[in-house]
Amino acid sequence: MKALILAGGFGVRLREIIHGQPKHMVSINGQPFLRHLVAMLNRRGIKEIIFSVGYLPRSIKEEFKDYSFSEDNRPLGTAGSLKAAQKYFKTDFLVINGDTYLDINYQVVFDAHLNSQKLMTLVESETNFVSCGAYVFSPKVFSLIPEAEKYSLEKDIIPQLRQKQELNIFKTAHKFIDIGSPEGYQQALLELK
Repeated sequence: MKALILAGGFGVRLREIIHGQPKHMVSINGQPFLRHLVAMLNRRGIKEIIFSVGYLPRSIKEEFKDYSFSEDNRPLGTAGSLKAAQKYFKTDFLVINGDTYLDINYQVVFDAHLNSQKLMTLVESETNFVSCGAYVFSPKVFSLIPEAEKYSLEKDIIPQLRQKQELNIFKTAHKFIDIGSPEGYQQALLELK
């Protein structure tokens, strides 16, 4: 299973903590957050990872020299970043937000996605019904995203797929960490050793 990590955002809410680096590289107990995320995915059997980068990509590219990168030099939104990485994905694939950490069995999610025969599976918290920042897509989804245009998974793609009944929901009881906020950052410091 191939995974795309979306690591192109600005990190506006963490400005006081990150000091001019991508939020995904903020130090959590001596290691960049993305190192914790990649280590968890590797433990879960996901070795083939592509990074989607945009804002201040150098530190991510230097840290992960052995990986592939899809680079957007202008903000394309989450779906636009997906489209920019299209060449890497010919079969169904996993997408993880680069600022969220959800330690679950992704093979189970992947199998549920394939069984659903939908274009997208959204991993959702069963306690508060919010996205956990993890998705599985069919490559057919690329046909719904315009080329080189700002486009959002949350505002553009998910509503379309819901309407077409092409959206599968996978619920999990596992809690996830979102380091995009100061509270989530503190939670990561406590939980990611």
